[in-house]
Amino acid sequence: MKIVRKTIGQMLNEVAKKVPNREALIHTDVHVRYNYSLLLWEVDRAAKGLIAMGIEAGDRVALWAPNIPEWIVAQLAISKIGAIFVPVDPGAGLKELQFLLEQSESKAIIMARGLEDEEYIDLLLEARDQVHSLEHVVLIARESQPEMVLWTELLGMGDDPDSRSLEERETLVSPEDPVAIMYTSGTTGVPKGVLLDHLGLINKSLASAKRQGLTEEDRLCLFVPLYHMFGNTCIALTGLLAGSTLVMPCLAFDPSKVLKAVCKEKATAVYGSPSMIIGLLDHPEFKKKRWASVRRGVLGGAPCPMELMKRIVQDVGISKVTVAYGITEASSWITMTHPHDPIELRTLTIGTPLECNQVKIVNPATGRTVQPNTQGELCVKGLLMKGYYKMPAATASALDKQGWFHTGDLGQIDEKGYVRITGRLKDVILRAGVPIHPAEVEEILYSLPEVSEVQVFGFPHEELGQEVAAWIKLRKGAKLTQEDLVRYAKRKIDKANVPRHFKFVREFPMTRSGKIQKFKLAEMAAKEYRKKTGVME
Repeated sequence: MKIVRKTIGQMLNEVAKKVPNREALIHTDVHVRYNYSLLLWEVDRAAKGLIAMGIEAGDRVALWAPNIPEWIVAQLAISKIGAIFVPVDPGAGLKELQFLLEQSESKAIIMARGLEDEEYIDLLLEARDQVHSLEHVVLIARESQPEMVLWTELLGMGDDPDSRSLEERETLVSPEDPVAIMYTSGTTGVPKGVLLDHLGLINKSLASAKRQGLTEEDRLCLFVPLYHMFGNTCIALTGLLAGSTLVMPCLAFDPSKVLKAVCKEKATAVYGSPSMIIGLLDHPEFKKKRWASVRRGVLGGAPCPMELMKRIVQDVGISKVTVAYGITEASSWITMTHPHDPIELRTLTIGTPLECNQVKIVNPATGRTVQPNTQGELCVKGLLMKGYYKMPAATASALDKQGWFHTGDLGQIDEKGYVRITGRLKDVILRAGVPIHPAEVEEILYSLPEVSEVQVFGFPHEELGQEVAAWIKLRKGAKLTQEDLVRYAKRKIDKANVPRHFKFVREFPMTRSGKIQKFKLAEMAAKEYRKKTGVME
């Protein structure tokens, strides 16, 4: 793949010039529609407003809002002037907000009032006294607040017909300049700010668009949170660079609104985690005929069970859906299946590396590359992060001397280059010294037609080190009993890998980006089974 050496601003200008009248962004919940010409005009107004406000190249600007059109406009405007956007989780509490603003040294924040009332404003007022770098607060609202600038006022500051200041600023932005700091989840420690550049985000987006087969005719349904890379890069930026249309149905994931928007706006592509897609397909309002326009999409964030893929491809008819694997440190996707791969390859593997990536499997103990079909740690090279912001030691431990990023995921590669994830180094369960890979056990339990979702995980045990639990969410109307489930598991799963505990649940703890939080399941199980199994406190 030939690397495109342009900035996000340059790419947006080119697309808007090529397809000015094509719909670029539609938000059905707030009734906003932009074609590419109007989107570019709005982005340029916001960019000139930020320049007038005093935002310089390299300044960090935080974005804190649910999925609203202004989020994408702000992201593009910040990118255009050489500043760096810092996404903030819509559900962030005081400590998380304060940490992100302080650690990133954000000079400004563009924010909504809140998800429900004015909770963002209350938290920001409490946090800002401790964040000495913060000089400007831009509020997306109808009514102003003291010491805050309304979004509409910022746009008004950019209404000056003299556009030379923006054009001059754009010429100074380099493809290798940083454009975003996206924070890791922090589930295993302090969140790390991943510093990313234009070059990485653009080329990963172009490579994934090519693999998916996206065209200007596609209409991408975007309900994944924009603060997450899946939302702001893998869908939003990728769709815009392809000249496609983004369809945003809701401020936060709402299956009913998504289903209505897919039908009304004739979406051609749907993106999400397997859990999100299950939530849509199992919803009472789901009707196959209303999804007749959908022909492609990407499942990411977790392995896709065989039965779910069969349901998507064979029953619903989304024949070109792909499975992808990526991490923030790699500027998004690393591997992706092909739209016409057999269903088996779209469930048992995560596809082949994108053209701009190199992938290898190494022995975690020695660091040496292993033979095909041998398990080891997955490493990637190509368009990686510039590093963890202000964390040189963490950067040095994640990137080896040859420039390979060590993902912490276990996997193997076959002779044709297809990669299979077998687990995470930290998720492998050691019960009495025997390694158990949750994904392998989950795949067997998913083969039961009554099972909608299953999570296999380990939790501390005094004598065995760890014990194994399998918690299952059944499909609506399923008659499966726990006794039937246990009998099936003992018959199908290797004796050394059979979970000790089985439980039916109605839902799983999830992140706002649609990932199930196994560490929370482990905490819940440890408390629940403490008296039964003598687990450690």
